Amino acid sequence: MHYLKLFGLTVVCTMTVALGYFYLQRRHEDSLQPKLTRITDQVFLTSQLKPGDMRFLRQQQIQTVIDMRPDGEVTDQPSSEEIQRAAKASGMEFHYIPVPHDKIPDEAVGSLQSVLRDIDKPAVLYCRTGRRAVRLYALAKASQTDGPHADEILGLARSAGFDAEDLAGEIAQRIAHRDKPQPGQRQ
Repeated sequence: MHYLKLFGLTVVCTMTVALGYFYLQRRHEDSLQPKLTRITDQVFLTSQLKPGDMRFLRQQQIQTVIDMRPDGEVTDQPSSEEIQRAAKASGMEFHYIPVPHDKIPDEAVGSLQSVLRDIDKPAVLYCRTGRRAVRLYALAKASQTDGPHADEILGLARSAGFDAEDLAGEIAQRIAHRDKPQPGQRQ
């Protein structure tokens, strides 16, 4: 009878340790999922994505992935092709708009405007930390004919956790040079 109690106690302890391990493993995996920061109802930003993150993004209803990180910045960074394959395998669109650290090229602003104009579904923009993504988004909105005012654009960046005050002059210039709507065109 003594051995039966010892065996039962061993089984209970083993089960407790195993369940605790699986619980902690699950919590660790959940903490590794990308943090999505909402910019608008349809646009989110995040830091570097991995191919394995695409399933999580689909669960969050994301339908378009926009990569702004140039390939090869660091050796362990997944390439845009890897992310594109994973996104497409998960049924999402993929766009690659590389933005260097120093200055955001006008071509990138135009490319993002075009992509955002052509989609009406949830999208995620990403780079290493999310900073370039929010800055490119701010310049694209400033260049948009019917885009928001400068204070609203800078507020979007702040609410996403980034400072874009150094772009205030460029945002103001882009707003001043916005295409004026044609008569009869919606504003």
